[in-house]
Amino acid sequence: MKKTVFIFAILIITTLVNYAENIVQNDKPAAKIDFTSTVYDYGKIKKDANGNCVFKYKNSGNDVLFITRVAKSCGCTTPEYSTEPLMPGQTAVIKIGYDTKIVGVFNKKITVFSNAINSSVILTIKGEIIE
Repeated sequence: MKKTVFIFAILIITTLVNYAENIVQNDKPAAKIDFTSTVYDYGKIKKDANGNCVFKYKNSGNDVLFITRVAKSCGCTTPEYSTEPLMPGQTAVIKIGYDTKIVGVFNKKITVFSNAINSSVILTIKGEIIE
């Protein structure tokens, strides 16, 4: 009987300690980047058409957000973004330009790196360039 009570007490203490640690971790200041959408589909567009699109994001965390780097998968994309700090609750955009001189189907990835708890987010642009 004493062993059962002892084991039960240890179980309760362990559960309470884990719960307390989760509360402390969730209260730590951290930025979080949330995009409205991570995919932009151009559909079918004509050669030499406007290949620009915009990805809107928000700092939904409780600390300042910094975009540290934006990596593109090829030279046909040109990302534009601000390196200015984004306060909690604020929104901003990343502009992506795509070179529409190349005819055919495309599917390109752009990776956004930041100080957020979700530190890397992959954005996708896709579509088809037609004559």
